[in-house]
Amino acid sequence: MAKLPSTATIKDIIAALQQMECINQKTDLAATVGSPASASDAVATIITKLQNAKNSLAANLTAKGQSATGTESLQSLANKVNSLPVKKWATVTATVEGGGGNSTVTVSGLTFKPSLIIVKHRNGANNGDFWALYFANFPNAYDTVLTTISAITDGSQDTYNAKNNTANGGYINSSGFKLFIQSSTPGTQATCWIYE
Repeated sequence: MAKLPSTATIKDIIAALQQMECINQKTDLAATVGSPASASDAVATIITKLQNAKNSLAANLTAKGQSATGTESLQSLANKVNSLPVKKWATVTATVEGGGGNSTVTVSGLTFKPSLIIVKHRNGANNGDFWALYFANFPNAYDTVLTTISAITDGSQDTYNAKNNTANGGYINSSGFKLFIQSSTPGTQATCWIYE
């Protein structure tokens, strides 16, 4: 702050004191905003950088399916971040039960209903990997996926469409599932990748 002349009026002194207070608040504002704002920035620059950050946050929210604009309050934007949908997933190891055409994999303890389940298992110690796929929302899509997986695996591997065979006790719900898979040796371990 420039030195006040000896002829300064009360009004000039009050304005100078207010500017000094603003300088102190500017440092606090820059610290609160954080990067890219800095204490050496002018107040108007800090405000511009804050607005740019709000615009960027709003654009990112909109890209994730949550309508937002940079003119909203910071609290409103923060609340919208908390409202973004989050998809859950899990990877578990399960024991294959049954045998022959009635092999099953059962998983419990989920906190979501699966829409995609991928199961990798073996049929005996010397056989290759088998892949079972379940698509809840795309009942006919598995044909394409199975063809793709078959094309990239070696001859000892196979693919199979896992079935939610409710007539024989199969189920899929928000706490787990029991799927019928390709014939497998009972007691073998299966790795399950499960997606909401």
